Amino acid sequence: MRRPIAQTVTALLAITAAIVGQQLLPQLDWTIVGVGYFAIAIVAFLWLLVSQPASESLPAPHETEEAMPRVSLYGSSLSWRLGLGILIGLSAVIAFRYLANNRFTTVGTLSWLTSIIGFVCLFWELPSDWRERSKTWWGKRPFLPPYTFTIHRRHLILLAIFLLAAFFRFYRLDSLPKEMGSDQAEKLFDVYDVLSGMRPVFFARNTGREAFQFYWTAAIIKLTGQEIGYLPLKMGTALLGLLAVPWVYLLAKELYGRSVSLIATTFFALSSWHTAISRIGLRFPFTPLFATATLYYLIRTFKYGRRNDWLLTGLTLGIGLHTYIPMRMVPLLLVLLALIKLGLDTLPVIGKLVNRKRQPTAQPTTDYRLPPTDYSEASALNWAYWQNAILGACATLLVFLPLLRYMVDDPQMFWYRVTTRSLENGNTLPGESWRIFWDNVKNALLMFNYKGDPVPSNSIPFTPFLGLVSGGLFVLGTVYILWRLLKWRDRRSIYVLVTIFVLLLPSILSLEFPGENPSRVRTGGAIPWAMLVAALPLWLVWQQLQTNWKRAGKWMVGLGTAVLFLLAFRDNYNYYFVRYDTHYHNSLWNTSEIGAAARGWANSVGDMEHVYHVPYPYWVDTRLIGIYAGAIPWENSIPDFDAALPQQIIDPAPKLYILHLLDTEHQERLQLTYPQGWFERYESAVPTKDFMLFFVPPR
Repeated sequence: MRRPIAQTVTALLAITAAIVGQQLLPQLDWTIVGVGYFAIAIVAFLWLLVSQPASESLPAPHETEEAMPRVSLYGSSLSWRLGLGILIGLSAVIAFRYLANNRFTTVGTLSWLTSIIGFVCLFWELPSDWRERSKTWWGKRPFLPPYTFTIHRRHLILLAIFLLAAFFRFYRLDSLPKEMGSDQAEKLFDVYDVLSGMRPVFFARNTGREAFQFYWTAAIIKLTGQEIGYLPLKMGTALLGLLAVPWVYLLAKELYGRSVSLIATTFFALSSWHTAISRIGLRFPFTPLFATATLYYLIRTFKYGRRNDWLLTGLTLGIGLHTYIPMRMVPLLLVLLALIKLGLDTLPVIGKLVNRKRQPTAQPTTDYRLPPTDYSEASALNWAYWQNAILGACATLLVFLPLLRYMVDDPQMFWYRVTTRSLENGNTLPGESWRIFWDNVKNALLMFNYKGDPVPSNSIPFTPFLGLVSGGLFVLGTVYILWRLLKWRDRRSIYVLVTIFVLLLPSILSLEFPGENPSRVRTGGAIPWAMLVAALPLWLVWQQLQTNWKRAGKWMVGLGTAVLFLLAFRDNYNYYFVRYDTHYHNSLWNTSEIGAAARGWANSVGDMEHVYHVPYPYWVDTRLIGIYAGAIPWENSIPDFDAALPQQIIDPAPKLYILHLLDTEHQERLQLTYPQGWFERYESAVPTKDFMLFFVPPR
């Protein structure tokens, strides 16, 4: 009886101390105390791990049934396969030819899609009895055996998690964030280009960006009938942020089972980190979505060695490369993980220490309480495995083909944003890059719990990326991952650690601008993995309580889980919808109010052609005024009064000038130029952000 009581008290002590440590650590006056609490939590958690019997720590691999053999769609028909292969090759060549000059042409696009569809049809595998099943379409017998869908408890839990994630991604989306910055203006101008008939493969504006978001946002505007503005931009990114939730669940389930995946997905749904990057209207949530989906299929290839999973890995990666620059790190990650798996399967010594039992046809388990140590993989020591890997790489290359053509045509612009931040271009002293690199590594590792980035639009500056509960459990989860690696040689620990580090590299490699590291947005691909690590110690405590206290343990697990998730909900809600909301509105200029004032005047007295913005240092972006006024691509600014005013005086139409409140020089100049005009101070809803309007009546 003493041991269950001791383990329960130790588990509660570890979790409580970790949460308190996370609360105190980021505060400068309490940092040392926070470190002390984390030390207590780690020691207690290590004692909990050591006190487990070996049989509980590393159970035997789960046995699964043999899957049905799979065959190619065209079987051994050489003529069909050869003909389709020739069609794929010709289509790819034609697409490469007609996608030149950075433009999606009709011939090039159709050829590109033909090559992808043909490639999938050529190599996709079907159940060996697919021909017999296909005959049943004509009514000879039921096409599928009778199947009844039963709603289990986990389905209701998943639905609740999905609705929770939807609440965090869409609640008050029209007003939070309310104001745009210059980056959003750049994106909306690109969307305007798409809606105007342009079809670029790569958008060169603002140092270059991949095209997915702009076509995606243009489609949302077409479907909803909205004006070009901030809301459809945010709707597109919030929707993609929500679509990442099922992929997080699937990835965690393949690695550690259903119980861990439910916890990890809940943390992900509540994450203020992912919520913030999903609602800002920029490309940031693309990396968590497509990197997680790609790695999910990669893990399936490791476990089952099937061709279809390799093809899906390649297709998903290819699509992801059209989204956001940090996705370019994922191909490197896939190669590293594949080589690590090959090493683990090859080296005899390592092969004796890890579970190498080959189960190429294993099926995902349906055991709700499957422990995370129940894991096995197919062997990489056969030609079919690597042949399928090559096919997956070819699928990526085909999907990437338009960008490949652009990269060949204009490599400087394609790599511009990467090279200007990662290479020595004069901002750093020669030989300083390695010192900056390791300093960036340190800062990136501290971002989870201690100190985040300074960018005011993405978060409250310098706050940690994880919340109270997820941050505290992340530290314990890291200890658990390392303990499993050192004691049991668990290969999943290697996968998790390598994946997190590589997904941090888009931020770490900002060597020319180390102040941009850590970046909440460039490290977005690591969010699902951080939540997975945070879920592991909570799962372990679940197992301890249920093992030690049986029926009472289930009630303890339910109550403790409810308390932790409610605390996480309150913490993340308060961070984003209260503190971040206040901070954001105080940090960005009120361009929505300026645009509304310009639009009201243009619709009642004049027109947007005669609305002029007088620039002022560190004030609003002229383009944002036009966007909020519904007049994109309006850019009526007056950088040079001496050149602009003589022409404007001749025009007899009524005019409206928008000026900074402190710009007395230009205010006096306008009053002298237009004696009949008058000023009006616009009182903003945000303190200290009033601005001046100067009205000129018609002559």
